[in-house]
Amino acid sequence: MLKKTILMSVGGTVFVAGLILFPLPVPLGLPTMVIGLSIMLKASNQIKRTVIRLFKKNRHSSHVWRKGRALRRKVR
Repeated sequence: MLKKTILMSVGGTVFVAGLILFPLPVPLGLPTMVIGLSIMLKASNQIKRTVIRLFKKNRHSSHVWRKGRALRRKVR
C-alpha cells in the first residue's frame, strides 16, 4: 500500500513537472509527462480505467490504441 502511494506521488510530481515544462521551447515537457503518466499507470487501476475511458471517447485515439495493440501482438 505504501509503495503504491509513493509511486502515485512520484508519478504525479513528474507529470506536473512535465506540464510546467510543456510551454518551453525545449522539447522536455511531453516526454516528462509520458514518464509521469506511465509511473501512475503502474501504480493505480483507477488511473488505467480513466485513461482507457478517455481513449474510447475519442475515435482518433481509439484508432491509435488499436494499432498499438496490434503491433504489440505481432512483437510477441
